[in-house]
Amino acid sequence: MKLKLTPELSYIIGLWKETRTREGIGVYGGEEHLSIFTKAVLDAGLTESTKLLASSPKEPEESDEEKPMEEQDPLEPEKSSVYFYHTSYRKFFQKIIDDELERFKYKNEYSANFLAGLFDAVGRISADGKVSLSKCTQKDEMLLYRLGFNPVRRGKLIFFTRPAKFLAYIKPFTRKYKTHAILSRI
Repeated sequence: MKLKLTPELSYIIGLWKETRTREGIGVYGGEEHLSIFTKAVLDAGLTESTKLLASSPKEPEESDEEKPMEEQDPLEPEKSSVYFYHTSYRKFFQKIIDDELERFKYKNEYSANFLAGLFDAVGRISADGKVSLSKCTQKDEMLLYRLGFNPVRRGKLIFFTRPAKFLAYIKPFTRKYKTHAILSRI
């Protein structure tokens, strides 16, 4: 089976990269995140709906309400996951991730979809308009530098010095933040 990178696959790879499951090709997180992944996978024709598998979260030992506010991570995903098995796609996705600096080095539809998927997976827009990514690797940071977005790492988060430029770049391709108030102003 000869696989070819498409913009739709670039989005799925970006979504999958930082929130991947251990089993098959899948993501973990909240209900909205899982539904975005499921819709993207089914629309791209990677699998049939009958072959998608899901797992629900285990009972937590200590709920978030009982934890002190400092220990709660707002980006900590729930442990629900959705995944499917396909060896060829798994190897292909991993190869793209390994070569991401080469594959997405130009500002085009492929890199925009990849970054939109990454932003939908681990990005957030705070109430005061700060745009950040969590759980990003040095490769992701280098890719953002090469594309001209000038990220700044503060602890575990990557912030953008010019968030409007980044959001305008991914706006046509993001699915989670498509209706966000800040994106409607760009």
